[in-house]
Amino acid sequence: MNPILPFPDRRIFCVDSVSFYASCECRYRNLPPLTTKLAVVSDLTRSGSVILAASPALKQLGIKTASRLYQIEQLPYRERKQIVLVEPRMLAYMKTSIEVLDVLHQFAPPDAIRIYSIDENFVDMSGTERLFGSDTETAWKIQTAIWQQTGIPVRIGIGPNNVIAKLVLDLRGKREGIAQCGYADVSRLLHDFPVRKMWGVGRMMEQHLSVMGIHTIGDLAAAPVEDLHERFGVIGAELWHHAWGIDGSPTIIDPMTLFRTAPDTKRTIGHGVTLMRDYYQYEQIRLVLAELASDVAARVRFSNQVGWTVHLGVRYSRHVARDGFSKQLRLPYPTADERLLLRHILQLFEPNWLDGEPVRFLSVALGQLTPDQGTLQLSLFEDNTKVWRRKRLLKAIDHVNLRYGKGTIRLAVSFLDTSVAKRRLRFVGGHPGGDLHDTLS
Repeated sequence: MNPILPFPDRRIFCVDSVSFYASCECRYRNLPPLTTKLAVVSDLTRSGSVILAASPALKQLGIKTASRLYQIEQLPYRERKQIVLVEPRMLAYMKTSIEVLDVLHQFAPPDAIRIYSIDENFVDMSGTERLFGSDTETAWKIQTAIWQQTGIPVRIGIGPNNVIAKLVLDLRGKREGIAQCGYADVSRLLHDFPVRKMWGVGRMMEQHLSVMGIHTIGDLAAAPVEDLHERFGVIGAELWHHAWGIDGSPTIIDPMTLFRTAPDTKRTIGHGVTLMRDYYQYEQIRLVLAELASDVAARVRFSNQVGWTVHLGVRYSRHVARDGFSKQLRLPYPTADERLLLRHILQLFEPNWLDGEPVRFLSVALGQLTPDQGTLQLSLFEDNTKVWRRKRLLKAIDHVNLRYGKGTIRLAVSFLDTSVAKRRLRFVGGHPGGDLHDTLS
């Protein structure tokens, strides 16, 4: 039985840009985004690089987002020579995303728009019927305006809440361009699709649901909610409600809540990095460990905490017999100073690493975090005046980096060629930022 009771019936539009990164690159090159075969590749110099975005025409050849570059290289030459390969320019994509948002502001006020990701937005169009017409007419006008003003094609899902708008977009709108679903239409329009297509169901959850005999969204809706809650907790109950299109989350959010930072109560803060190649030399590895220690310590200080336990993780290249090692130790007193953190990291690293072993992954973490009371742990073996000055120096560095951007003040060794931070500081969202002004090359 459909459990739908009277719920708020709003006009929620989920607006999704088509293969956004690829469409942006087509726009910058004056190419048609729907017919051009274009792939945005994380690194064109490595055949194993991930395809970050594939245009609709390229997807018809079997190349999709998360495919690998070598899969394009394996295509017949006649097809391969038609494909445009580019590296990402995240700053330019962010600028184009803002342009799309500016168009949405022509249809709804800012506080009626929730930014879901760089290429997807929820818009509450309730009360605009007299301005723009029916739901379908309004969606068509939004599509047309975005295309004419930005050159980016979009698809739109329409529903009475966020979940239904998102589900009908993913399941039908991406083929039909505009798709709409109401509470009464959920069973007819959505329940026949595989459960893996549902918003919030990943590969592991799909496997767990399959064991329970749940293969479609309809199967999920028909399952006893008590069984789902018992097995998966609140996530199971939420999935059951979503299968029926029930969603209580607001689309309109108080703008002031966006500027309120909840206190960070994490017990451990860490950072790991997979190296682009094997590192064999101690000085190269020490440099990366110093950068990781600096990053972790800064994040701990930003959360106004200090930590008692240092964790080190090392993984070797797959070409050697040993997998690596993981070690930790408890500090004599809590800290958030990267210099002290690095000293103890090296105490863990040096006795366990055999000279010349190829390192491919490093991670550093500071655990057992407690609030920083702003006091100084006095020491009989160190100049406490220097320790206090060091603490004030770190506070000043954090202030500059917070105001002018991460990495404004950083370790001098981060300018060396083997630095990981040097490369990542040029990244946005884990990918090259590119030149914001160079969108025609």
